[in-house]
Parts: sequence; C-alpha cells; structure tokens
Amino acid sequence: MDALRSWTPAKVICQCLLVSTAKSGMLVSMRLSEKYAVPPELALLYDFVNSLDRRRYVQNGVAHTGEDEIETPRLLEAWMRERRLLHRAEHVDGGDHRAALELRKTLRDFLANPPEHRPQAKQAARQLAAASRKFPLVLAVSDTGVVELAPGPGSNGLGSVLGQMIGLAQTDRLARLKTCASDECHWIFFDRSKPANRHWCSSLICGNRQKTRAYRERQRWVS
Repeated sequence: MDALRSWTPAKVICQCLLVSTAKSGMLVSMRLSEKYAVPPELALLYDFVNSLDRRRYVQNGVAHTGEDEIETPRLLEAWMRERRLLHRAEHVDGGDHRAALELRKTLRDFLANPPEHRPQAKQAARQLAAASRKFPLVLAVSDTGVVELAPGPGSNGLGSVLGQMIGLAQTDRLARLKTCASDECHWIFFDRSKPANRHWCSSLICGNRQKTRAYRERQRWVS
C-alpha cells in the first residue's frame, strides 16, 4: 500500500489494487476517463486537457500538488503511444511538443469560460483556432460507413482531440464540458446533471471547500 500512496489521483494513468485468487494483488492501469466513466466519444479530449493537473489542496493532512503528464517530448510520446495516436515509426520532437502544449493551453483557456460566456470569449477562441491549424482534419469514412473527422496530412494523432471537440459541439454537449469553479481545482469535468448547471467537478469536495472558504471570508468581515 505504500507504493500506492505515492500515486496521486490526478495521474492520467491511475493505479488500482485488485485482489485475485491467484495472486495477493496486482496493479491495473486505468485512465481518468475510464475511472470517472466519461463517455468514450470525449474520453481522449478529457484525458488531454486534464493531462495538466493544477489542483492544489490538502486532504486528510496530505498536500496534493498536481503534475504535468506531457511535460517533456518523451512523456508526450509515451502518452500518445499508450493511446495509439502515433504510428510505429513516428516520434515526437521539440516542435511537436510545443504544438501540443499550445493546443492544450488554448483548449483549457477556452473551456475556462463558463458556457454562457464562451460566445463573447473572442480572444480565447482566436487563440484556439490558431493553435488548431497545426492539427488539420479530414473526413474519414470506415468500411462500415461510419463518418468522422480524422487527423489529416501534416497533423498527428492529437488531431483526434479536436475531432472529439467538434463532435461535442455538433451534438450540443460542448456546454457540458466545464472547468471546476474552485480556486484550488480547475479540473475539466463533464457535467452529467440533467439541467447542466453544475459549477464544481464535485459538489461534496470542491463545492463544500469553496462554500466554507466564502463563509469564513464573510465571518472575517463581520468580526
């Protein structure tokens, strides 16, 4: 269990301890999109934007400091290979890495705007559009007739991230992809509530922390 405690829940690849009749236990990899049951049609987008963990909080006396799963070209290449976004002969160089970081930053900046404010977030939209030009998409039709957008010439597998975002927009679900309103979190989450009016990734954790902080601020002013 000491080995498990060294892994934070923010890692894109989570470690879970399973008890088996054949072995006392084994470690099984699970992506965050799987852990939180994110719909498969947006799982890659979810994992990509949350590859940067900006959460800062203390829980049960343990400080969570976050991390960057694609901080270096080597880490990005491993991240992409694990998701089959690179051909065997492909590699990630410095330019690819910079383009990926810029794409992630502009996606996060755009999604940081509440859905109702995104039509007015012109600067964030322009920056996202500029970053996406390095990941052109083409129409792809499978042998079974499935039509989707896929990375085109001059792009790499990360173009599929944008393909998923376009798919969300076309099905009117992009507004459900939000940034947690907690100052200590900034996690990107998918709002499954029927009215789609959640502000926090977890009302029990982030919501309560934010409300407690606001209450203490009010008490400080009163005193």
